[in-house]
Order: sequence, then C-alpha cells, then structure tokens
Amino acid sequence: MTQKTFLYEYSKEDFENLEYIEKEAFKKADEINDKFLDVKILMDEITEDLNEYLKYLEVKKISKIHEFRGGTCIEFDDELRHAIVNTLKKSLTDTQKSVNFNTKKIALNRVING
Repeated sequence: MTQKTFLYEYSKEDFENLEYIEKEAFKKADEINDKFLDVKILMDEITEDLNEYLKYLEVKKISKIHEFRGGTCIEFDDELRHAIVNTLKKSLTDTQKSVNFNTKKIALNRVING
C-alpha cells in the first residue's frame, strides 16, 4: 500500500481494511471536511455577490467613489448609506473572525506531532 496524504486517496478497499475506530475517525473527519467545502463554496458565492453589489452601487452612483473621482452622486440618504456599509463591514469582520482557524490548525498539528 502506498503512503496516503489525504482521505480522498483511500479506495473503498483501503477503507474496508481499516479497524472500526479508524473507520469511525475517517468518517468524522470526512464529515468535517465536507462542511469546510460547503463553507468555501458559500464564501465564494458571497464574494461574487458582494462584488456585484459594489458594482451596482457604483453604476447607480450611490457610491461616494464618484465624488472622489470628481463626479457627483445621486441623492441618497447618508444615514442609510452608512447603515448599509457598517452592516456589511461588521458582517465581513465577524465572518473573517469565524473562519480564522489558525488555532485549529495548530491543534491539528499536535495530533501528528504531539
């Protein structure tokens, strides 16, 4: 048997040859990995949606970038503009904190290295 680095390298036959506890650990790790992949897909979708929204704000001249570039913005409630930006910035910051898994990576390395 060749040395495997990732779970997806294990064939069905390899999996069948594992002991019960190994199968159980494999399945649990695979479930967590699936959730990580779901989060990545969702983050990619959110990134695309946010980029489209920022373009929308520019095209509709809601974004203050037009004033920065020497143009003019449409009439738009400043309080609402700030509320939109503050809400999205807070959500972005909270999400970044939630997906910061550096401490989790360190803990996983301890499984291998002690």
